[in-house]
Amino acid sequence: MRLTKETVIQTAADIADKDGLGGVSLRAVAEKLAIRTPSLYNHIDNLDGLLREMAHRGMREMNARMLQAAVGRSGDAAIKAVSVAYLEYMIAHPGVYETIQWALWHGSAETAEIFEQYKSLLVKLILSCRLKNPDTGEILPLLTGFLHGYCTMQLGKAIKNPEGAVRGLEMALDTVLLGIHGTYGQG
Repeated sequence: MRLTKETVIQTAADIADKDGLGGVSLRAVAEKLAIRTPSLYNHIDNLDGLLREMAHRGMREMNARMLQAAVGRSGDAAIKAVSVAYLEYMIAHPGVYETIQWALWHGSAETAEIFEQYKSLLVKLILSCRLKNPDTGEILPLLTGFLHGYCTMQLGKAIKNPEGAVRGLEMALDTVLLGIHGTYGQG
Protein backbone atom coordinates (compact mmCIF):
# COMPACT_ATOMS: atom_id res chain seq x y z
CA MET A 1 0.00 0.00 0.00
CA ARG A 2 1.34 3.42 -0.99
CA LEU A 3 1.13 5.95 1.82
CA THR A 4 -0.62 9.20 0.89
CA LYS A 5 -1.56 12.36 2.75
CA GLU A 6 -5.22 11.32 2.51
CA THR A 7 -4.41 7.95 4.12
CA VAL A 8 -2.63 9.72 6.98
CA ILE A 9 -5.60 12.08 7.50
CA GLN A 10 -8.13 9.21 7.34
CA THR A 11 -6.11 7.18 9.83
CA ALA A 12 -5.98 10.12 12.24
CA ALA A 13 -9.74 10.60 11.82
CA ASP A 14 -10.38 6.92 12.56
CA ILE A 15 -8.28 7.17 15.72
CA ALA A 16 -10.10 10.34 16.80
CA ASP A 17 -13.52 8.77 16.26
CA LYS A 18 -12.49 5.73 18.30
CA ASP A 19 -10.39 7.32 21.06
CA GLY A 20 -11.20 11.04 20.95
CA LEU A 21 -8.96 13.93 20.01
CA GLY A 22 -6.63 13.11 22.91
CA GLY A 23 -5.89 9.75 21.30
CA VAL A 24 -4.47 11.30 18.16
CA SER A 25 -0.70 11.58 18.11
CA LEU A 26 1.87 11.17 15.39
CA ARG A 27 3.05 8.04 17.10
CA ALA A 28 -0.47 6.58 17.21
CA VAL A 29 -1.01 7.35 13.51
CA ALA A 30 2.36 5.84 12.58
CA GLU A 31 1.67 2.70 14.61
CA LYS A 32 -1.74 2.27 12.98
CA LEU A 33 -0.12 2.60 9.55
CA ALA A 34 2.73 0.26 10.56
CA ILE A 35 5.39 2.84 9.69
CA ARG A 36 7.95 4.84 11.61
CA THR A 37 6.83 8.25 12.87
CA PRO A 38 9.40 10.23 10.81
CA SER A 39 7.81 8.82 7.62
CA LEU A 40 4.70 10.90 8.36
CA TYR A 41 6.67 14.09 7.73
CA ASN A 42 6.69 13.26 4.03
CA HIS A 43 2.95 14.02 4.10
CA ILE A 44 2.36 16.44 6.97
CA ASP A 45 4.27 19.22 8.72
CA ASN A 46 3.36 18.45 12.34
CA LEU A 47 0.52 17.28 14.58
CA ASP A 48 -1.29 20.64 14.53
CA GLY A 49 -1.19 20.63 10.74
CA LEU A 50 -2.57 17.10 10.66
CA LEU A 51 -5.39 18.06 13.04
CA ARG A 52 -6.26 21.09 10.90
CA GLU A 53 -6.30 18.94 7.76
CA MET A 54 -8.54 16.42 9.50
CA ALA A 55 -10.85 19.18 10.73
CA HIS A 56 -11.04 20.83 7.31
CA ARG A 57 -11.94 17.55 5.68
CA GLY A 58 -14.59 16.95 8.35
CA MET A 59 -15.99 20.48 8.04
CA ARG A 60 -16.31 20.12 4.28
CA GLU A 61 -18.02 16.75 4.65
CA MET A 62 -20.39 18.08 7.31
CA ASN A 63 -21.21 21.14 5.17
CA ALA A 64 -21.91 18.90 2.18
CA ARG A 65 -24.25 16.70 4.22
CA MET A 66 -26.06 19.74 5.58
CA LEU A 67 -26.40 21.27 2.12
CA GLN A 68 -27.75 17.99 0.76
CA ALA A 69 -30.28 17.85 3.61
CA ALA A 70 -31.52 21.34 2.68
CA VAL A 71 -32.14 20.53 -0.98
CA GLY A 72 -35.81 20.96 -1.84
CA ARG A 73 -36.66 22.43 1.55
CA SER A 74 -37.02 25.92 2.96
CA GLY A 75 -37.92 27.63 6.20
CA ASP A 76 -38.31 25.64 9.38
CA ALA A 77 -38.28 22.30 7.53
CA ALA A 78 -34.88 23.12 6.02
CA ILE A 79 -33.44 24.26 9.35
CA LYS A 80 -34.65 21.04 10.97
CA ALA A 81 -33.25 18.85 8.19
CA VAL A 82 -29.88 20.60 8.33
CA SER A 83 -29.80 20.32 12.12
CA VAL A 84 -30.49 16.59 11.96
CA ALA A 85 -27.68 16.19 9.39
CA TYR A 86 -25.37 18.08 11.78
CA LEU A 87 -26.28 15.77 14.68
CA GLU A 88 -25.97 12.65 12.56
CA TYR A 89 -22.50 13.69 11.40
CA MET A 90 -21.50 14.30 15.01
CA ILE A 91 -22.80 10.87 16.04
CA ALA A 92 -20.92 9.16 13.21
CA HIS A 93 -17.70 11.13 13.75
CA PRO A 94 -17.42 12.30 17.37
CA GLY A 95 -13.64 12.57 17.30
CA VAL A 96 -13.58 14.48 14.03
CA TYR A 97 -16.26 16.80 15.44
CA GLU A 98 -14.08 17.36 18.51
CA THR A 99 -11.19 18.16 16.17
CA ILE A 100 -13.37 20.63 14.26
CA GLN A 101 -14.04 22.46 17.52
CA TRP A 102 -10.30 22.51 18.26
CA ALA A 103 -9.63 23.90 14.77
CA LEU A 104 -12.09 26.74 15.24
CA TRP A 105 -9.76 27.97 18.01
CA HIS A 106 -6.46 26.93 16.40
CA GLY A 107 -7.33 27.23 12.75
CA SER A 108 -6.16 29.13 9.75
CA ALA A 109 -7.70 31.34 7.09
CA GLU A 110 -8.86 28.13 5.41
CA THR A 111 -10.67 27.10 8.60
CA ALA A 112 -12.45 30.45 8.72
CA GLU A 113 -13.41 30.17 5.04
CA ILE A 114 -14.97 26.72 5.50
CA PHE A 115 -16.79 27.89 8.63
CA GLU A 116 -18.18 30.86 6.67
CA GLN A 117 -19.73 28.40 4.20
CA TYR A 118 -21.55 26.74 7.12
CA LYS A 119 -22.79 30.09 8.41
CA SER A 120 -23.80 31.20 4.91
CA LEU A 121 -26.02 28.14 4.53
CA LEU A 122 -27.73 28.87 7.83
CA VAL A 123 -28.26 32.53 6.90
CA LYS A 124 -29.96 31.45 3.65
CA LEU A 125 -32.20 29.11 5.61
CA ILE A 126 -33.07 31.80 8.16
CA LEU A 127 -34.01 34.14 5.31
CA SER A 128 -36.19 31.39 3.80
CA CYS A 129 -38.36 31.47 6.95
CA ARG A 130 -40.03 34.63 5.62
CA LEU A 131 -39.69 36.56 8.84
CA LYS A 132 -40.76 40.23 8.86
CA ASN A 133 -37.52 41.40 10.48
CA PRO A 134 -34.96 38.62 9.96
CA ASP A 135 -31.99 39.98 11.91
CA THR A 136 -29.56 37.25 10.96
CA GLY A 137 -26.93 38.92 13.14
CA GLU A 138 -29.03 37.90 16.15
CA ILE A 139 -30.64 34.70 14.87
CA LEU A 140 -27.47 33.07 13.47
CA PRO A 141 -25.58 32.98 16.80
CA LEU A 142 -28.73 31.71 18.50
CA LEU A 143 -29.07 28.84 16.04
CA THR A 144 -25.38 27.94 15.89
CA GLY A 145 -25.04 28.12 19.66
CA PHE A 146 -28.16 26.03 20.21
CA LEU A 147 -27.14 23.45 17.64
CA HIS A 148 -23.59 23.04 18.91
CA GLY A 149 -24.57 23.14 22.58
CA TYR A 150 -27.53 20.81 22.35
CA CYS A 151 -25.77 18.27 20.18
CA THR A 152 -22.59 18.32 22.24
CA MET A 153 -24.50 17.82 25.49
CA GLN A 154 -26.53 14.97 23.98
CA LEU A 155 -23.66 13.20 22.22
CA GLY A 156 -23.21 10.34 24.70
CA LYS A 157 -26.94 9.56 24.70
CA ALA A 158 -27.16 10.13 20.95
CA ILE A 159 -24.55 7.47 20.18
CA LYS A 160 -26.55 4.95 22.23
CA ASN A 161 -29.96 6.00 20.87
CA PRO A 162 -29.65 8.00 17.62
CA GLU A 163 -33.38 7.97 16.86
CA GLY A 164 -34.24 9.34 20.30
CA ALA A 165 -31.56 12.01 19.95
CA VAL A 166 -32.99 13.12 16.61
CA ARG A 167 -36.51 13.30 18.07
CA GLY A 168 -35.20 15.29 21.04
CA LEU A 169 -33.34 17.68 18.76
CA GLU A 170 -36.42 18.23 16.60
CA MET A 171 -38.58 18.94 19.66
CA ALA A 172 -36.05 21.36 21.14
CA LEU A 173 -35.64 23.03 17.76
CA ASP A 174 -39.43 23.49 17.52
CA THR A 175 -39.20 25.56 20.70
CA VAL A 176 -36.28 27.62 19.40
CA LEU A 177 -38.03 28.24 16.07
CA LEU A 178 -41.26 29.19 17.86
CA GLY A 179 -39.27 31.80 19.78
CA ILE A 180 -37.63 33.08 16.59
CA HIS A 181 -41.01 33.40 14.85
CA GLY A 182 -42.49 35.07 17.93
CA THR A 183 -39.67 37.59 18.18
CA TYR A 184 -39.14 38.38 14.51
CA GLY A 185 -42.67 37.85 13.23
CA GLN A 186 -43.96 35.86 10.31
CA GLY A 187 -43.82 37.70 6.99
